[in-house]
Amino acid sequence: MKKIFYLLSITFIILQSCSSDSSDTNVSSSQLVGKWEVFQVGEFPPGTSINSSTPLMNFQFECSTKKDNYQFGSQGSFKAVTYNSSCAEGGGIGTYTKTDNFINVYQNNVLQVTWEIITLTNTTLKIKETTPNYIMVSSYNKI
Repeated sequence: MKKIFYLLSITFIILQSCSSDSSDTNVSSSQLVGKWEVFQVGEFPPGTSINSSTPLMNFQFECSTKKDNYQFGSQGSFKAVTYNSSCAEGGGIGTYTKTDNFINVYQNNVLQVTWEIITLTNTTLKIKETTPNYIMVSSYNKI
């Protein structure tokens, strides 16, 4: 049930619509460019202190042969790719901007979500999204 919630919440945010203590956030935007496979996720109550060592749970993929991912292009293109239990592809496309340690994702020039970067290296992306009801933290591996 939780894996469905995480998958739906990530997809919903992309299609619909706090501070960090890590020194890994002040990096070049070029490190963000590429394909990032979701690895771990966690949901926390508002006000929870989140940092680079906050424990997360392994993400449970709906499709056993394909992995959900985000794709950040060098010219600001963005694609969210999700797979359901039948391994049919879903998701959405849009654009993104990275400013300091924030990523803004847009669809049809309308801001859909803002993620705060907790960690960004050549191999790891850990982001958090803060809403009035929860804090969602997701970790990705570059593939």
